[in-house]
Amino acid sequence: MPRCANKGCQKEFDESNNEEGSCSYHPGGPVFHEGLKSWSCCAEVNKPVLEFDQFMALPTCTKGKHSASTTPAPATKPTQPPTSSLDEPTISSDGVETYGFSKLSTKSDAPAPAVSSTSSVPAPAQKIVEEEEDDPSVQVTEGTQCKRLGCGYKYVNEVESRKEGGCRYHPQGAIFHEGSKGYLCCKRRVLEFSEFLKIEGCKSGKHMFVGSKKDVTKEEKVDCRLDHYQTPLQVHVSAFAKGADKEKSIVTFETQSLHLDLYLPSNKRVEKTIQLYGPINPETSTFRILGTKVDIVLQKPSAISWPLLELPPPGTELPPGYALTFGVSGRTGTVGGKEIVLSPEELARRGG
Repeated sequence: MPRCANKGCQKEFDESNNEEGSCSYHPGGPVFHEGLKSWSCCAEVNKPVLEFDQFMALPTCTKGKHSASTTPAPATKPTQPPTSSLDEPTISSDGVETYGFSKLSTKSDAPAPAVSSTSSVPAPAQKIVEEEEDDPSVQVTEGTQCKRLGCGYKYVNEVESRKEGGCRYHPQGAIFHEGSKGYLCCKRRVLEFSEFLKIEGCKSGKHMFVGSKKDVTKEEKVDCRLDHYQTPLQVHVSAFAKGADKEKSIVTFETQSLHLDLYLPSNKRVEKTIQLYGPINPETSTFRILGTKVDIVLQKPSAISWPLLELPPPGTELPPGYALTFGVSGRTGTVGGKEIVLSPEELARRGG
């Protein structure tokens, strides 16, 4: 049976039994702004959320018929052209266009670099992230959807729905950059949101329908989303931690690391250490705890551009375009920058 292409539905349907009202979907497009996510068609009813899995769980707002094809909304274009050039799109076997950045628009016209372990700054050990699993003592209701990103499977019974390798999913979050869409855990990038929803999971495992059982008497360790942009002498970071306790929470700065210890409502706590891409001046770096987030200003000792906020593990290849966007206002760009200023380490990686 064909699968419905309407946004928010994605169910298989019978062409001969496709009645009006059988499909529940979003007629509008996704809206991503300042870390918040919503649908343009029901932003007043479904308030914007921070996390991508919360966005995907927002209730649909329109009833109609299932459709095997839909006309996607045009991709959002940046307000200013990026300083890197786009390759011609490549078309995969299933007809989906993908694209990437091929070269720097600098005088040297050098290829985009891979982050190497030859940097003079020692890289931190890579953290092993334990993925959440279902608590076997919690009963699952038939029809409950798997919570893993990119799966969409619905629970049938214990035998059929608990098979090892039955779930194909993305272990890391979604990423949206310069109009492209994909997941941090795999390299595929697409332009249209409807095609992003079709990107197949890159890891196999068991489905997760309810998650682990939480002990409400114990402090729960959670993560928080980070967003940032840079100016020639500063990096501005937003840690989206709603309701952080101003009296107990603290942000600590070191020469090349940032430590967050944030106390949140419902006995939750964020303990996070970021190994920064470049050095900072701890004495002049500052933070402010607001109602929905923590605003952090990292002071650079000199006007050197950072391709990323966090130093990647040794041998990690930067996603296409991430080291190339400068002179663009807000988020990943450098506000007020007239040209790229590279550190000696970056110059060495690029061969001079």
